[in-house]
This record gives sequence, C-alpha cells and structure tokens, in this order.
Amino acid sequence: MVQVFRALAIIAVVMIHTTPLGYYQVLCRPFINFSVATFLFLSGYLTKVENDNWGAFYKKRMVRVLIPYIIWTVLYTVSSRPIGQLPVNLLTAQAAAPLYYIFVYIQFVLLTPLLGKLATSRFRFLGWFVAPISVIVFKYYWLLTGLEMNPYFSLIWSDACLGWFSFYYLGLILGNQIIEKNHSLRPLVLLYFSSILLQMAEGYGWLMLGEANCGTQLKLSSLLTSSLFLLVAYSILKSGRFDIRNRLLRMLGDYSFGIYLCHMMVIHVLNAFVPIYKSIPYPITSLAVVLLSLCCCYLGDSVLRDKYSRWIGLR
Repeated sequence: MVQVFRALAIIAVVMIHTTPLGYYQVLCRPFINFSVATFLFLSGYLTKVENDNWGAFYKKRMVRVLIPYIIWTVLYTVSSRPIGQLPVNLLTAQAAAPLYYIFVYIQFVLLTPLLGKLATSRFRFLGWFVAPISVIVFKYYWLLTGLEMNPYFSLIWSDACLGWFSFYYLGLILGNQIIEKNHSLRPLVLLYFSSILLQMAEGYGWLMLGEANCGTQLKLSSLLTSSLFLLVAYSILKSGRFDIRNRLLRMLGDYSFGIYLCHMMVIHVLNAFVPIYKSIPYPITSLAVVLLSLCCCYLGDSVLRDKYSRWIGLR
C-alpha cells in the first residue's frame, strides 16, 4: 500500500501543477493538497529514530537525492536559458518547483537524529507548533497586512522546511510507534471531507484578498486537511485490510520519484511544441502529463538500467 499512496501522491502533484488559476484553485486544490505531505510522511514513516550508524544513513539518503537534484537543476536551468543562474539555482532550488521539495527533504534527512530525540522526549508536543506558527509568521502576517515580505524572510520561507515540519514529524512518530493511534476509519474520513470544505472557504478568502496562490498547500486549513488524510493513510497501512494490486498504480508508485522530477519538463515541452495541449480541458491535461512522464521514466529506466537510472532519479 505504500507504493499505492506514492502513486496517489504523484498524481496529485501533477494535478496541482496543471490546475488553472482562479476558482479552480479554490475548488480543486483542497482535494489534491495532500500530495507533498504524503511523500514527506512516508519518508518519516519508513525512517527509524534509533540508528547506530547515522553516517551510513546520511550517505544512503543524501546520495539518493543529491545526484538527481544536481542533474535536474542543470537540465531545468539550461531549458529556461539563464545559464548564469545555475550556481544560485543549485544553492536555492529555484530552477523548478519540484526541486524545492527535494531541498526540504534533504533538510529533514539532516535533522532526523534531532527530530527523533524530540519525538521521544516529554517535549514532543512542541513539534506540532512548528508548521502552523511558521505559516502564520511567513504567510498570514504579510498577506493580511498587505506589506511586502522582507527579502531575508522571503529567502528563509522559500527554502526552509518549516511549513512542512508536521508531516515528516508525524511519520516519524507513527512509524516508530512512539504514539499509536487506533482511530476508527469512518470518523477520520468524515473529518477529512469536512476539512476540505473549510479549506475551500479559506482559499476563497485568500482569492478575494487578491492572492493568486490561494490554493497553496501551506494554509492552516491545508495543514489540517493533509494531516487528516495522513491519519487515514496510517489507519489503512496499519490495518492491512486493503491490498490494491492495480499494475498501473504500482508502476506509478515505483516511478514516482522520476515522474516528480521530470513532469514539469514534460509540461514545458507540451506547451512549446504541442499546440493542442493548451486546448485540452483540466484534469485531462493532468492525466496526459502523468502518463507521458511515466512513459519517459519507464523508457529511460529500460535503457539506462538500475545504477544509472537511479543517478538520474528515474525510480
């Protein structure tokens, strides 16, 4: 089921990056904003807080993402032509939207020993305040006051993992059974869909304030919805009652990292060279991008084989 949730998450990521602006952001985004939260949660869920060799842990996790990060930063920078921007892009993950989240993941990997100590201490409750307080400080204050964010604040917010803290932290806690939750699935699902209505209401409020990115994953209501989705996912994983064997979903899960890295390039190519793409309605555009990205990853993986395929991050 882990791969199925990865498949659902990567479909949602592509849908987010193909969602039209305006009311589509208000109405559609609440259903798919669980995407990055799910990837981070699963990473934490599959990570042990007790480790006798953190050096080996860092080597395995960092090499897994750093080499693809560098390669794709170069590719996205070259494709957008400001070659001189490459050093800045490498240091700030600004070459393409998906690369920022790899930056976030790297921060969580580096912080894992400290997060593990916090999660197993009597002060573990402090971890739940990091994301909401960060969102209030870095998003709500500037939005509600109409002031322009200080450049240094903007740099911190655009590269830091603060707003995503709850999801990796929740994965660590539940995956290591530091806290065991045995909620019934039905109430969780009802709460989840109720929170979607709340997220729509908040998104509409942001839109009325002139915020184009009103569908963002980093709103208080989005944090709530994604957390409830993850509790539903945890209940399903823990129960073992569901075993979806759909081959396409399994493939999407297996190639989710590659699709994550390349789908923005696929969108760029479709926009530039396939005129009919712009007339295809949403969310059919999302489906087309998902399938084309999967094909690219599968073909690339078949040609490059395991070692080199992993260097590029195709799987």
